[in-house]
Amino acid sequence: MARQSTGDHVIVTGGTSGIGAAVVELLLDRGCRVTVFDLASSRRPGVETEVVDLRDEAAVEAAMGRTWARGSVTGLVACHGIRGAFVPALEIDLDRLRLLYDVHVVGTLAVSRALVRRLDGAPASIVLVSSTTAYRGWANQADYGPAKAAERQLMENLAVEWAPLGVRVNAVAPGHTLTPMVQDMVDGGYDLAAVERRTPRGRLADPSEIAGAIVWMLRDATHVIGQCLPVDGGWTVVGR
Repeated sequence: MARQSTGDHVIVTGGTSGIGAAVVELLLDRGCRVTVFDLASSRRPGVETEVVDLRDEAAVEAAMGRTWARGSVTGLVACHGIRGAFVPALEIDLDRLRLLYDVHVVGTLAVSRALVRRLDGAPASIVLVSSTTAYRGWANQADYGPAKAAERQLMENLAVEWAPLGVRVNAVAPGHTLTPMVQDMVDGGYDLAAVERRTPRGRLADPSEIAGAIVWMLRDATHVIGQCLPVDGGWTVVGR
């Protein structure tokens, strides 16, 4: 049976793998039209792709223009990202640190405002993807964690500015999730067994579980504005 269209057209950045790919799949299942903005082209049938580096504002504006030419956009999920070096703060390469902020903060702002500039009073919903590393202190995360905390703070500021325009802005903060990025951390020595012991749920999340929270925030939480929802199996509430 063919999926019934909802009329929603959602851009998903970083939609070719990990959590982003799970978001794309769920949106398609819900009858949404999806365009992926990524450095790689999506091979998912029925998905348009704009191959774009989100740090390049001119390229983002051009990609957004092409996307709107194919149909009005009603939502954005900013799910792109790169991992940190997972090294002590004394060993962080500052050029790599700047890259993290460029990708997670500059790129997110560039694509978000490229969308809002074209809305012309039409309502829309934006969900940014932060991280539980944006909460409290973590060893070997002094690059990635602060970048994700800055993204969460960006969400709060955009939520305040854009709510009068009819744009809801929120965020989801995934905990440890079975994605290629986490696998890279494991390959570098990250102890998943310790993570599982500390997590009340006792396991990592599946990308589909994070996607469910993102799509709920995007489409169903119609009076929720400026909030960041941790989806972490209880990690952030543990007091030890």
